[in-house]
Amino acid sequence: MKDKKKLIIRITWAIIILFSSYYFFRAINYRFVKEGLGPTFWNKQFWFVSHIATAVIPLITGPFQFWTWFRKHYIKWHRSLGKVYIIGCLLGGFSAIYLGITQPYPGSVVPTLILASLWLFMTSAAWITIKRKNVQAHRLFMIRSYTLTLAFVFLRILSDLVYKHNFLSFIKNEEVKDATYEWMSWVVPVLVVEFFISWLPSLKKAKSSTASR
Repeated sequence: MKDKKKLIIRITWAIIILFSSYYFFRAINYRFVKEGLGPTFWNKQFWFVSHIATAVIPLITGPFQFWTWFRKHYIKWHRSLGKVYIIGCLLGGFSAIYLGITQPYPGSVVPTLILASLWLFMTSAAWITIKRKNVQAHRLFMIRSYTLTLAFVFLRILSDLVYKHNFLSFIKNEEVKDATYEWMSWVVPVLVVEFFISWLPSLKKAKSSTASR
């Protein structure tokens, strides 16, 4: 059973890393190759580039934070990379707030701002809980934080599904369709994560408590 669980975890991480690498490459290719820096760099693209540059830090360092073997054998590196992760998330979150406020698509403003705010909160909570030596709470907040870190990956996957495979085709208004999958890109992953790390364990505890009476 343990071996099966380890295999599932490894496959999941492999998928996350592959998809993250692919969509990050596409983002870089679009900003620097297809769109180019151009005359609007300081007005527009500077913030996009800054966001990408800072968001890639937690994207890369995140898996090391969850790697049990690495944490046990290289605790100092784990703590150092944890600080780097937090800084990357905070910088990425604040730049995302700016992009959310200034972007020209009204339907994207609210989901972007809420996503950025939650990202900042979950990351800050992970830092506060580990400073208070609450390891369990720290682990849960880190899972939530990294789930939000991956929001751009989920967003690109949904975008491809929408425009290449007719996902959400029942929504005819393009602006509503865009807003819908932007909400879904982080709400759905967060709900899935909460189901496994919070709701399901709570149900199991309630069941065991009832059985012991």
